[in-house]
Amino acid sequence: MSYFERAGFEPRPNLLTDAVKRLSGFLTFRPFVKLPQLPFLGNASPSDLNIIDGDDVGPDIPQPSYVGSICRILRSAGVFRENATVLELGAGSGVQTVEIATCGAFALVVAVEPEADNFSALQRKMDENELTDVVCCLPCAVGIIDGMTNFYVNREDRQRSSIKQRTDLMVRTAMSTVSTILQDTGIAPDEVALIWIDIEGYEAIACLAMTEIMAQGVPIHAVLSPDWYHADQGSSLIRYLATYYHRCVVLDDPSRHVISVSKIPLDRGRIRVLLID
Repeated sequence: MSYFERAGFEPRPNLLTDAVKRLSGFLTFRPFVKLPQLPFLGNASPSDLNIIDGDDVGPDIPQPSYVGSICRILRSAGVFRENATVLELGAGSGVQTVEIATCGAFALVVAVEPEADNFSALQRKMDENELTDVVCCLPCAVGIIDGMTNFYVNREDRQRSSIKQRTDLMVRTAMSTVSTILQDTGIAPDEVALIWIDIEGYEAIACLAMTEIMAQGVPIHAVLSPDWYHADQGSSLIRYLATYYHRCVVLDDPSRHVISVSKIPLDRGRIRVLLID
């Protein structure tokens, strides 16, 4: 039985077999034997990396907004792009989506949410806030293949529903790669200014699904859930991210100093990080 069969994935019939074989080797997140050397970190000292302070992140975006503070950090780091697209993976009922869409910094939000009740609430919230021209809602999960997958609904808190965390209510849901999501919405990869990930422990697979965007250094806001990873998966994920990014802000730290991606702490439970470049 293949990995995809064991995991409940049902690829579309035209998925290339050799592509599946190449990708399936990454799904266990075995420690990489050798990673590319990052020359821009080779001579970096801690003082070189601690360049952003939570109280000094630029004057143009209002501070009280959480999304606004993210924009201020990106602007201070020199990687903020005006009037581009945000790809939100795991939009839930749309609370964060509204803030992203109304902060005035972005032209479009592509909001992806696989849980049916959450998706209905997401669409309703966009209607109520007259954001249907700004937000494109898609009812699917994100993965490394296009097809169907098992999805587990947390009936006590549907915001915590996940492919990763198994509950007693399993449903089948559509799954698409990031490339397919962008093609379906007519968005070119170079139009994406920020990726927002909150998918309950499945963020490692989401990152594997968007190497094209990551290779361009598009900033990523992610909620990491190390407690839900298998053995060695967390450290392997960090090494994988470090092949594309070298600066990161741990948003749960009050100082919000920039650190090396390789220094992301995985011993705190759920943490919010902003991968800069």
